[in-house]
Amino acid sequence: MMKTARKIFIPVATLLLLMAITVPVQGESEFLFYGFSKYWEGEPPDAVGSNMEVFGILSSVGGLDFPIALDTDNYEYTLFIATMTVATFSNDPDYILILTYDNAEIHIFADPIVGGTAADYADYTTFMDGELILNAIVDNGLTVNLFDFPPNQDGNFAGFASGACDFIGGTQLDALIAAEYLLENWGVYGTVADPDSGPGIEVPDGFHRLFDVKITPPNDPSSSESSTWGGVKSLFR
Repeated sequence: MMKTARKIFIPVATLLLLMAITVPVQGESEFLFYGFSKYWEGEPPDAVGSNMEVFGILSSVGGLDFPIALDTDNYEYTLFIATMTVATFSNDPDYILILTYDNAEIHIFADPIVGGTAADYADYTTFMDGELILNAIVDNGLTVNLFDFPPNQDGNFAGFASGACDFIGGTQLDALIAAEYLLENWGVYGTVADPDSGPGIEVPDGFHRLFDVKITPPNDPSSSESSTWGGVKSLFR
């Protein structure tokens, strides 16, 4: 069972692209989940019409500030993103893969550490038990950009995901409202990597890629600003 933070290796050319992305600076409010993605059994990965799911565990390392109060001492928080349907797929040129996904729905659960069921990638249901605290619909067009740049092409891709979501339910929805967050247009970002794209990239049996997910509010009380790449990397250690 993999529940610890992992160091991520991304090709240098990919880093240069990622550096141009505006992301929340460490210490601002966000939900960050370390996770993995898998396509439905029997469906070809990355094919138009195939359905993917993401399973993750909340990270509280590095001084992260959650948008709402979470009791990480007594509860484990898990992420389940259901039914990400591949809408488009492009691999031209062949060292860049671009996928867009439709129909995705985010579920965040809280399960007691004592008396609950610890998340286990060998049993997907352990990510979907407990109390559903937040539920969001991902806007169609969630994009995943993956790269395998020459001259060291080896068929293993790594990159990032980006999109947006709207919160619609969960027992803690009122907590978001009370904190004066907008419910629409939250950022959905991710670090995505094939199993052999670099040191430290290990993917459990039955899964296809590492897929870490960061969810950021559209109106954080601390204003968003561009971070250095060092700041971005620190969020995924």
